[in-house]
Amino acid sequence: MARSFVLSLRFLPARLREHFARAYLLARAGDTVADTEAVDPAARERMLAQLEAAARRLARGEPIALEAAPLGSGGLVEERTLLAQLPMVAGWVNELEVPARKRAGEVCTILFAAMRRDLARFGINSDRVVALPDPSSLDTYLYGNAGCVGGYWAQELATTSHRFTGLDVQSLEQSGVYLGKALQRVNVLRDLAKDLRRGRCYLPANELADHGLDPRDLYFPDAMKRLKPLLGGHLEAAQADLEKGLEFFHHLPYHWIRQRAAAGLPAVLARRTLDRLAAEPHRILDAHDTIKVPRPEVKRLIARFLLLPPTDRGLERLVMGRRGAPR
Repeated sequence: MARSFVLSLRFLPARLREHFARAYLLARAGDTVADTEAVDPAARERMLAQLEAAARRLARGEPIALEAAPLGSGGLVEERTLLAQLPMVAGWVNELEVPARKRAGEVCTILFAAMRRDLARFGINSDRVVALPDPSSLDTYLYGNAGCVGGYWAQELATTSHRFTGLDVQSLEQSGVYLGKALQRVNVLRDLAKDLRRGRCYLPANELADHGLDPRDLYFPDAMKRLKPLLGGHLEAAQADLEKGLEFFHHLPYHWIRQRAAAGLPAVLARRTLDRLAAEPHRILDAHDTIKVPRPEVKRLIARFLLLPPTDRGLERLVMGRRGAPR
């Protein structure tokens, strides 16, 4: 959830915020290359390969250089601005200390590889709908697009205190992966109709077939009756990953108010989005509708995290409360 991630950056202490912001900007550049109309389709794969090669150099602790993207006439202003400033992005990332540079490079290598897989599988044009073949492919997608980011958060947080042993870091990282995968599965369900219009279906083809469905059937609202049991399974899978991810917060001291808020807000927003998806599943197939937590509710949650920080048990109640009705 890009919106909740950007909100979370604001909570972090300055040093951590700098690390996350620089890694995020590099990852954002790759995401923009993959999707923008500002870059000719034929050049996108080449640019993503260059970004992945640069990330691998970062992961070895080496500085990188990037060239401005070859821009066409399309794309949004902010996309064009970012892609024109790739040399500056590289310079900003190079300012990280070598250990932080390596961590940023490792996570961006995984992210860029996932973007290239998506581009190879789905292509650029949306004249046909392609689905992921099976649950294993979906799991790879969830990890490559968000699970790895949860692991990166864990690594960065672990560097800020000597309290973390090797086993603590391993547990923190694994639970971070679960959180990231849960957030991305929520995105898959929430954005199902919009992704279909881009020729992409992240629900596995073999699971759809088991329910008598083809990805193209999901254009039509009357597919919901057959789709609903499959959606229920994915809602439960997202909830299960959120539950496993709660271990993440058990490793963070209660006085780390900002760090706990930064990690906790996306988890609670994901949970509340799940509530809405479960209560109003018919909205999932409407490409003109977006299920999201209202802004006033987000603001109340931010105040709750910062002014009355929840304990581990309180956070568990926020994430694992009764599902099935909007909150």
